[in-house]
Amino acid sequence: MIAYTALLDKAIVNPEGLSTNDVMALLTPPSLAATRRLWQTAHLLRLDATGKCIHLRAIIEFSNYCRQDCLYCGLRQGNRRVARYRMTPDAIVEAAIKAHKAHQFGTYVLQSGEDPGYDLEDLEWVVQEIKLATNAAVTLSIGERSYGVYQALQEAGADRFLLKFETSDGNLFRKLKPTTTLEQRLGCLDTLRGLGYQTGSGIILGLPGQDLESVASDLLLCRDADYEMVSIGPFIPHPDTPLGSVSLASNVCSTLTTIAVARLLVPNAHMPATTALGVIGQNDKWWKSEAPKLQDARSLALMAGANVLMLDVTPAKYRASYSIYPGKASADGDVICDSIWQTKQDVSNLSMTICPGRGDSPKQPWGRGSTDVKREGHFH
Repeated sequence: MIAYTALLDKAIVNPEGLSTNDVMALLTPPSLAATRRLWQTAHLLRLDATGKCIHLRAIIEFSNYCRQDCLYCGLRQGNRRVARYRMTPDAIVEAAIKAHKAHQFGTYVLQSGEDPGYDLEDLEWVVQEIKLATNAAVTLSIGERSYGVYQALQEAGADRFLLKFETSDGNLFRKLKPTTTLEQRLGCLDTLRGLGYQTGSGIILGLPGQDLESVASDLLLCRDADYEMVSIGPFIPHPDTPLGSVSLASNVCSTLTTIAVARLLVPNAHMPATTALGVIGQNDKWWKSEAPKLQDARSLALMAGANVLMLDVTPAKYRASYSIYPGKASADGDVICDSIWQTKQDVSNLSMTICPGRGDSPKQPWGRGSTDVKREGHFH
């Protein structure tokens, strides 16, 4: 425990000095007491960087068509059992306006598979109309695109982009994502940063073939890139994919620990308590005994370094079809107002509040209407 505490202290003072072996050690606390110490340390770092309040993001999953064929994803091109849908531009904007009437979200996340079926002009119009109607930030999560597409969407008003690299292990990436390459994905992330997007990335934890060293390397990549957003979500097997019979490798504890270490390495990043964590938490008896007053494992993540919650505001008729992994469709409930009310109750039960405003990165002032300011440090 003494050695682990010393390593935690080193991570706080000099995260740039951590080696792969250091990160592997941080990911494997020697005891439950050390694990709790890690989570508490990450929580304090989060308070210092992004404050006590929680950012709510409204996510609209507007198309489940995808040209990629990733072995783990229910939206993969090769899955013939999924009912495909593609929301019209008008319907996407209407979904955002409906959500805005229920709660003035500071950010709308427009997410889809890598769907080539939209005209660029339509996507530009959607971004412009949502910003005009809500005065909120717009985050895109639409996969690998050309420089010209990224540039045009940013000029239309898009503020942020989320593109997970999933794994930094080239061999593993090649096996799991045969229709693209790690070099291409990292190249897209570099392009996004160069254009000035607030850029998010991250990993899937517990992928078949992933080991501890691989995860440590993933987190070090996030540190070195210094992304504005870092997402850690557990792998959940989908029955209609080649990996459908693989056993679940991650649990709530390992996911929280990885989020906490990510917070040590990228202290100023926004980090979501992912819906996937909520899904695996439904059957994880350990965390429920650890925190019996909490209803959702995502709440526990907010005490271990995470500071963002995603609320699904996709129209109900489409939700079941956006099945990246099983169990997701019902994770946030079917009624937007009920989902928002429950989320506010959960946050209040943690003695936290919902942040107003866009929730921009605290790293520096960003353009186009940002009013968020970096808080003065108070970490000791």
